[in-house]
Amino acid sequence: MEGKQFLRRSRVVLMILGAILAVFVWALYDLQVVQGAYYREQSTRKIANTETVQAARGEILDRYGRPLVTNRASYQVTLDANLMGDTQKRNATLLSLLEVCAEQGQSWSDTLPITAKPPFRFTADEPFQIHWEDEEGQVNISDTRLFQLAKTLRLRSVTADSSAEETVAALRTYFEVDASLDETQGRALVGVLYELTLRSKDVVRTGYVFTEDVDIAFITAVKERGLAGVKIDTVTVREYATASAAHLLGQVGAITAENWDYYREKGYSMNDTVGIDGAEQAFEDILRGTPGVKDVELNQNGKVVGESWHVNSETGEVQTPQPGDNLMLTVDIRLQEMVEEALERYVPGMTDETEGAACVITDMTGGVLACASYPSFDPATYRKNYNDLAEDPLTPMLNRALQGLYAPGSTFKMAVAAGALEEGAITRTEKIQDTGRYKHYERIEDQPMCWYYRQYGGTHGWVNVSEAIRDSCNVFFYETGLRLGIDKIDQYASLFGLGKTTGLELYEEAGEVAGPETSQRHEQPWYEGDTMYAAIGQGNTKVTPIQLANYVSTLVNGGHHYPTHLKKTVKSNDFSQVVEEYQPVVLDEIGLDEDNLAAIKQGMGMVASEGSVAWYFNDLPVKVGAKTGTAQVSRNSEAHAILVAFAPYDDPEIAISIVVEHGGSGTAVAAIAAEILDNYFSSRDVMDAPVVENTMAR
Repeated sequence: MEGKQFLRRSRVVLMILGAILAVFVWALYDLQVVQGAYYREQSTRKIANTETVQAARGEILDRYGRPLVTNRASYQVTLDANLMGDTQKRNATLLSLLEVCAEQGQSWSDTLPITAKPPFRFTADEPFQIHWEDEEGQVNISDTRLFQLAKTLRLRSVTADSSAEETVAALRTYFEVDASLDETQGRALVGVLYELTLRSKDVVRTGYVFTEDVDIAFITAVKERGLAGVKIDTVTVREYATASAAHLLGQVGAITAENWDYYREKGYSMNDTVGIDGAEQAFEDILRGTPGVKDVELNQNGKVVGESWHVNSETGEVQTPQPGDNLMLTVDIRLQEMVEEALERYVPGMTDETEGAACVITDMTGGVLACASYPSFDPATYRKNYNDLAEDPLTPMLNRALQGLYAPGSTFKMAVAAGALEEGAITRTEKIQDTGRYKHYERIEDQPMCWYYRQYGGTHGWVNVSEAIRDSCNVFFYETGLRLGIDKIDQYASLFGLGKTTGLELYEEAGEVAGPETSQRHEQPWYEGDTMYAAIGQGNTKVTPIQLANYVSTLVNGGHHYPTHLKKTVKSNDFSQVVEEYQPVVLDEIGLDEDNLAAIKQGMGMVASEGSVAWYFNDLPVKVGAKTGTAQVSRNSEAHAILVAFAPYDDPEIAISIVVEHGGSGTAVAAIAAEILDNYFSSRDVMDAPVVENTMAR
């Protein structure tokens, strides 16, 4: 009886065990077979992240293929607080990272406006609220990043009157910084957490790079500590092959909050690097490559356990980064370097008031061969020296060649001569008498003087248009200006590109030309006498040095007005193909009569061969045409010195303009121009051999 009961019980137990086993088998079957694909996908999602990998930017080269801006491999450290665990683990990880920095002598990014060591002080004059005045003179108040974050975190103890000590204490409390840490350690940790929180709370939209350009020793030390959420990425950084052309080449940097919406619409990510000025900004679409996508597998501790390039599920394409195209500029870097050196050598000693200068050289179709602004800076040390550059009273970061606005003075007279000849206001042979004072008005106090009469008490006598240009006779151009009229003066000035941007790819000022509309904008009356001063390049006329060079090339090439440009050729990232070749396009056809042009050129030729600057130009390897100008600034300061020129005289290849702020007379600039022209025409036979199209650049 007992045996039968035992047998029945055994069968029941076996049946229960079998049922349990069947349930396990079915569960395993369901997990691995029926829903295996789903759970595998879920598992992959949990351990895999997708990262964008930036492509190398294209290189920038000069017109002969000489490298100007290239790339070099570098390493940077970024932080992902989401992978660092809870607050205590996060703080411990960051402290460990800061210890590595201290051991390796590596600095890191910390913009908290408080000193790194006690006694703590604010490093900004207005750490919480910035007061600024708008165009209408109304005072406005804006919160700083620090104050915005304090409000976002609801740090009630931080007010606009808080001290630096109180602010650090409030942040230590919020970030739960260990009280046992000394003040310096605590401040360092707070600085890093401040940077991370600025971004997590959307106060700052750019990514946070903890430190960059780290060496192998630093990387090894970080790897040995196995710090979760601390990522070391290989990146390319820009390297400059020249200390010149800083204003032209530009810099790259992080996307600013003001520009984020623009770049986001173009498919950029928040951590991308973009051109922020110069050619880097102007040609961003050419230089920027196509980013790649990498699949990164992490373990539960946030450490990388595997990496591979992402494969597009629709196209099957492996998404590796594709470098940007390479850009060849119209600039001749050897000429650019020589021009900058000449300005640096000549300009400081011209007068006691001399401040800055600019020189632009273009070809006959608007290609910029050199574009120099003095003083300048080394683009390679721009970031390191930024504060000193920003505080320099000579404003070396100002691109005077494109943004400096100056009265053209007597260099404007050729435009008036061209308009008067074309419109029949004067003829090539007609002579006008210089009587010292222009006696258009009866009252002697209303009669403007020629510069020669004011300076020497003499006159130029009877002069035709060529002689008037040679002598820069004001009386001739007072009369010519009144005959032509201000509307025609403005029309021809515009046709020559004066008072408006030249079309260059970089930012430039437009300036303006004197006239009734300009005076109205300045809330000034316009009188007939203002036309006389407009005719000699004074009054409200303000132009840039690049406009002057473009104007001269337009004049001597027969009246074909081209936009200026820096782009010459775009080549593929491996230099194997020409992607784009710049094709000049005429903006305006002035249609100058050949004889009229010859008369104007003759005057400019006489300036260089027998005028005040002849001593500088007579020994050059080519004949030159030139015109000086003296732009009055005020009665109590030296005038701006201006010179424009072209060469060779018979078959012009280049046009040049030079402006020296408070340099005195335009004659003083002739030595600079002569040296530049001599170098250009003497060195052409020994220049580096140009790169043949459709071949490797090097």
